[in-house]
Amino acid sequence: MSALLAVDGGQTGLRVAVVERGRPGQVAEVAGFSHGSPDGWLGVASAVARARDALRVGGRVERVCLGLSGAPRTHELKERLGALISDRLDGAEVWLGGDMVTAHAGALGGEPGVVVAAGTGAVVLGVAADGSAQRADGLGYLLGDDGSGFAIGRAGIRAALRAREGRGPDTALLEAATGFFEGLDDLAHRVYSSASPVRDLAAFAPAVADVARAGDEVARAIWREAAAALVTSTAAVVRRTFPDATSGSVAVSHSGRLFAAEDLLLDPFKAGIAERCVEVRYRDPAGDSLAGAARLVQDGLGRHAALMHTTQRVAA
Repeated sequence: MSALLAVDGGQTGLRVAVVERGRPGQVAEVAGFSHGSPDGWLGVASAVARARDALRVGGRVERVCLGLSGAPRTHELKERLGALISDRLDGAEVWLGGDMVTAHAGALGGEPGVVVAAGTGAVVLGVAADGSAQRADGLGYLLGDDGSGFAIGRAGIRAALRAREGRGPDTALLEAATGFFEGLDDLAHRVYSSASPVRDLAAFAPAVADVARAGDEVARAIWREAAAALVTSTAAVVRRTFPDATSGSVAVSHSGRLFAAEDLLLDPFKAGIAERCVEVRYRDPAGDSLAGAARLVQDGLGRHAALMHTTQRVAA
């Protein structure tokens, strides 16, 4: 008896599920690695194998579909990672792509449309019926990720530091940041010397949400700017992916934990994209990235094929 596996990989860990009727069944979570460099791919492959063992998969793994944050970009690295995973799963076929691809398949159930993903980073992916695709942002903290958790956290800290030094308006973010970071005197040094500065700043985003909900105008403006940035990126992808779309013909959905702030982000985003793009009809997400990987590995890559790399099964 053979099994299908779905994988959703984050920056330091991943979730692996046995696929049952095109949906994630039993799930194992594995942490303790980083895949931000070529040397990290061995850790990814080993983590998938550990998760397979933890799930006590009966029989061989026929195929695995992975959506990875920071997935390899070059063909050579994709081949290397696919071969490593296949080897550790006894020759299984490997379908590999970015987590934005599996998030798109999960949110829209495999259908064409546009999905905006916002967590620590931010990216928008549009996939047309013929499989042609367009994206915006996902450029990382130095060049992009507008509207992301990192952008919100950084803006909140910058506002706090400016208020502290008299360079900006008074804001309750000062008190919030002082408590969150246990003082601000050497915050710049701590951030610049941190092994994970992006995650450190993004972790402050929930505190910015608390301050905004308490009525602080500076914090509320930060969330408005984030929603507007995501609307701008999404509108650009809608127009590029579906240039001849008619009113209400383009499905748009979302993915990512940042949208859990419905009052501060999801609701303004939905209102903004409706005002900006008459072509759009908003859809609640049908599933997350893990659900998308499960759907693809069960039903086939379809219109997402060009966005995924395939390592064929090695005969035993």
